[in-house]
Amino acid sequence: MQKRIVVLGGVGFIGTHLCLRLLDEGHEVFCVDTRDIANSPLLRDMPPHPEFRYVRHNIVHQFGIRCDEIYNLASPSRVRYNKALPVETLKVNTLGSINALDTARAEHARILFASAGNIYAANCRDTAEESGFCTTRRILAEGKRAAEAMHRAYQSEFGVDARIARIFNTYGPKMDINDGRVVSNFIVQALRGDNITIYGDGGQSRSFQYIDDLIEGMVRMMDDTPDDFTGPVNIGNPNEFTIAELAREVISLTGSKSKIVHLPLPADDPQQRQSDISLARNMLGGWEPKIQLRDGLLKTIAYFEEVLSRGGIRR
Repeated sequence: MQKRIVVLGGVGFIGTHLCLRLLDEGHEVFCVDTRDIANSPLLRDMPPHPEFRYVRHNIVHQFGIRCDEIYNLASPSRVRYNKALPVETLKVNTLGSINALDTARAEHARILFASAGNIYAANCRDTAEESGFCTTRRILAEGKRAAEAMHRAYQSEFGVDARIARIFNTYGPKMDINDGRVVSNFIVQALRGDNITIYGDGGQSRSFQYIDDLIEGMVRMMDDTPDDFTGPVNIGNPNEFTIAELAREVISLTGSKSKIVHLPLPADDPQQRQSDISLARNMLGGWEPKIQLRDGLLKTIAYFEEVLSRGGIRR
């Protein structure tokens, strides 16, 4: 059955992949973002589609769209934006969530909020005064935490069908070359022959999820779970790799002559971030990630090789 679906933050890396998945399934899609679709390497090359609508709008302001479902992915999510625009980040996650929830309430629509796996870090929740200050590196996490509480409140007080997915590190083709995340940073540095920069000794671990696995998990969270299951649920890949292992793998797969250099580790950088997906496996119809890191990196490297060659930048 065709549904009218709103994707907030639809021009972003995750949002564009989601828009195309929903269009492929035959739904009518409203892509809402402050950025023009020319900024999306997926949407700008998409042939005109009769079921696709682009709406330029900042969700910190009220809006109304008749719809059946809302995916709220809106956030200044690129790393450099989180540091440079902390107020906007908090506004999008708090005021933006209120406006999205008000629309869901008015339209009797189901809404899925894309939270973040880094809310588990405890840096802003220590009781000692010297460690309790929330740095700009933690702004996104605290905004997501507040937004989760807002979704719970609307669910409890107004009966809004609000679902929460906590998204862990995600990568894949069509990432912004200036994304600022570790996978894209390492790949671009390796392809350019630049030094690969690691903060600290590289022993801190992360789990990396391929974009297709994430999209599948989100769609299942929206459509294939019991009505009384609203999360939060972790959507990620539980296989851990140290940052140093990731750097060596990227160098190997690209054949790069890049050297690894170490810079000071930020004080609030977590030593471990691994997704426990046991709940997702049980509740999302047997969902689990299918793409292993090596295979995903090869696909992502091929994409960035094409992007860099078009720009005249060679290894």
